[in-house]
Amino acid sequence: MTAPATDAPFSDKMAYYRTQHTSRGARLTHMVGTPVIAAGIPLLFTKPRAGLPMFLGGWLLQIAGQLTGVIHVCEQYGELLARRSQRKAARRAAVRVPA
Repeated sequence: MTAPATDAPFSDKMAYYRTQHTSRGARLTHMVGTPVIAAGIPLLFTKPRAGLPMFLGGWLLQIAGQLTGVIHVCEQYGELLARRSQRKAARRAAVRVPA
């Protein structure tokens, strides 16, 4: 799925988001990190000692969520390659059937 245009409806943008954030880790860290960032922004101005750690911590969660997505994709490619390797080995074994 390609990224929706900037003027696309919100529902199209959310559908795209869901296709890009499929791992449980990415969804969980985004679900927690986004509100922490949002809550930290006003606190940056009123109580910087509380707001700055919240703001930065929320962004660290967002980055961690992206990394879990990358790890998830790498695992999927690894499984794909392992199945391919198993199919090749099975074909080689079938060709070597003793006469």
